Amino acid sequence: MAGAALAGTLLAGCGLGEGKAPAPARSDAKASASPAPSAQGVTVQLAAPPAYAADQGWQQTLNWMPQKYSSKPPVAVGARTDVVAYVTVSEDGYVTQARQASTGRILFTGKPWQPPTSMSEAGKYGYDGDSVELPSVATAVQDGREYVVTWAHGILGGDALNEGKEVVRLTVYPADASGDAVAPVREIDVPVRTSGPNGNNPESDLRVEDHGTGLQVHWTGPTNGTVAVNPATGAIDTCGDSCPLGRGEIRTGKGWLVQDSYGSFRVPGAWTAFDSPPPGASTKSQVSVNGFYRSTTRGHVFSSWHTPAEKTLSPLTAVHDATTGQVETSMPCEMKHGGAVASPNGRFIADGTAAFDLQRRQGTCLSANEQRKQGLFVKAVTDTGTAYGTLGNGTGDTATAEADLASGNGTPKLLPPGTVLPTWALKDTGVFLTAGPTGGLLVSALKHK
Repeated sequence: MAGAALAGTLLAGCGLGEGKAPAPARSDAKASASPAPSAQGVTVQLAAPPAYAADQGWQQTLNWMPQKYSSKPPVAVGARTDVVAYVTVSEDGYVTQARQASTGRILFTGKPWQPPTSMSEAGKYGYDGDSVELPSVATAVQDGREYVVTWAHGILGGDALNEGKEVVRLTVYPADASGDAVAPVREIDVPVRTSGPNGNNPESDLRVEDHGTGLQVHWTGPTNGTVAVNPATGAIDTCGDSCPLGRGEIRTGKGWLVQDSYGSFRVPGAWTAFDSPPPGASTKSQVSVNGFYRSTTRGHVFSSWHTPAEKTLSPLTAVHDATTGQVETSMPCEMKHGGAVASPNGRFIADGTAAFDLQRRQGTCLSANEQRKQGLFVKAVTDTGTAYGTLGNGTGDTATAEADLASGNGTPKLLPPGTVLPTWALKDTGVFLTAGPTGGLLVSALKHK
């Protein structure tokens, strides 16, 4: 989720002036941008993959967005409730809006809200120009209910004499809310201490997300920070006693999963990765890249292992249950990490060049091999097992392809040149983020054929 890279890809050359964000709306300084126009039928036809109808669905343009920024794009989806949420602006501040993905119907529009003073406005070094931060949005599931969480990073209470307090403010709405000018059920200020603006690194950039184990805030600073937040109650759980033993990754039902100095992972006092290694893996924790934590999605942990070999080390990729640490499935594969994704129904998961069908307990290795000169880096997966991704190193202007994870042999098939991939696959639609026709960001929800 490298916001800077995605922003550069989507918005470069959109002619948005100097690339500065609108000033946060405050009692003495209102945002100057006008509200985004209502979503409408498809007016800009994308070169979508063949499974999507390029002329059926809806689109929303976020014209307020600057050309360059370092935050995650202010759009998120909720697979459980089929929601697309985004941030726009009005004369009175930032506004959160949610639509049903399959129809484009507005579910709710939030009241204008006030973020904390932005880091650039507070005079913090490095947070201007290409590294300006925007408010963003995430979705999270707590106790079976999905929430839309708008968030912003900034300073509370700072002035000419006082430094103020650095926080990430979370503004929480139930995803099934309805109506206009909907008030959030709560606002939560999470204290953070970052070491600078985002640097196009999804492992260390400030982020707010749900890995399938609940809402979390991650940041890098004088000490790496990880906090779990209950959107239903507002309770904050810091990775306290566990984090001195390693880098906190996710909060599970048995405690914090941490990555230690060797790269392996465990939940202190509950289990370690070596309690349940994949079949054939070496159990020596000192083996390079053995039992190495990669990522988590929908409550499943990706890990990399080596098998003992006479002269060389043979690579394995495994999937573990995040709560118990038990191996669910594995395969021979030298995984190239690219960021974890899951199908809306959770049956299919992928990270970079490794993909799994959890129902069949079967993996598909999409890394380069003797027959395939480039790996396929999966970006989105549908409920039927179609994986969409880019060839090469997973970044930049590369060829695109799809692979069948459900019934085929997983061999990638090239898509026509210029094909735009869905950023998210939902039950009946694909959600695409591209440059707007006159600037800003275009959100397109296109129907499956």
